[in-house]
Amino acid sequence: MAEENVTHRPAPAAAAKPAGRSADEIRHDPLVAATVERVGESVLDAKEFAGEITLIVDRDDLVKVAKAFKDDGFKYLVDLAGVDYSTYPGYKGDRFGVSYMLYSFGKNKRIRLRTYTDEATAIPSVSAVWKTANWQEREVYDMFGVEFSNHPNLERILMWEGFNGHPLRKDFPIRGIDTGARIYPEVFPEGGGPKAGSTGKDAKDVNVYQGPWTNRGFGIPARTGQKTQMEPAPELAGAVAETAKPSDEAPWHDPDLAIDQRLDMAKALDLKAKLFAAMAQTDCTACGWDCEGYAAALAAGETKDISLCVPGEQETESMLQKLMKDAGKM
Repeated sequence: MAEENVTHRPAPAAAAKPAGRSADEIRHDPLVAATVERVGESVLDAKEFAGEITLIVDRDDLVKVAKAFKDDGFKYLVDLAGVDYSTYPGYKGDRFGVSYMLYSFGKNKRIRLRTYTDEATAIPSVSAVWKTANWQEREVYDMFGVEFSNHPNLERILMWEGFNGHPLRKDFPIRGIDTGARIYPEVFPEGGGPKAGSTGKDAKDVNVYQGPWTNRGFGIPARTGQKTQMEPAPELAGAVAETAKPSDEAPWHDPDLAIDQRLDMAKALDLKAKLFAAMAQTDCTACGWDCEGYAAALAAGETKDISLCVPGEQETESMLQKLMKDAGKM
């Protein structure tokens, strides 16, 4: 069959992407122009995305700009949010940004204010402009460690006082960290929390800081990945917890029994049970766990440190070493 004649038309040229407005054009948008003119150089830059205007504001003039926009109808602070730019490709500015989403009921329009700061400099609080900023600033403080000067009550709002670190920082471990003084006041000092190995875990399993812990969890992440472990808490070794008593599942859980008696009760059971029986059975938590928890961590490979049972001394350590070797864990 003869091939039909087909007219081949060139593909239409791709539509040119419309150029965005310049910062100066955005500043002169009727929605913000009067306010921007009033606050002058406090607005450092202007951007637009998806039809919404963002104004970059000088940190020290934030409250003045916020008041001006509230006076001009943006009476509702919808939300404010922190951003950690520390891993943002090519970014060279201050580490943290805070964005303020404003809404005008009369205009049915939204705009955004944004300011930046480093790890050491507080941002002026706008809680005197919008009362709702009180809790929102506390959340940014809690999650990012950004402080707000002149805030009426800058305390953590989601995590407890004494929690070390700020969960939405880019260097915070995705896996999380061990709990601190709020949960184990007998192990950690007030305002303190885990350091590498303090609960018997690998150093990479905790949020490691250099220097002493401070009252609100501030510190500089070290992220060294070192596997060194700290000494257990010997001051706890003399304590015998109320949980240190036999049960149907663990008849050896009795600090008055000799280690040979305890091991005989567990000889037909799995590795965790044998390791559990080798512990001092005091549940003193000097190692960072109770006796069963430490045994489970060793059996699962969560830690390989067999030296953490302070009250069991060399007797327990030698037996743990033997049991781990027999199981091919060392």
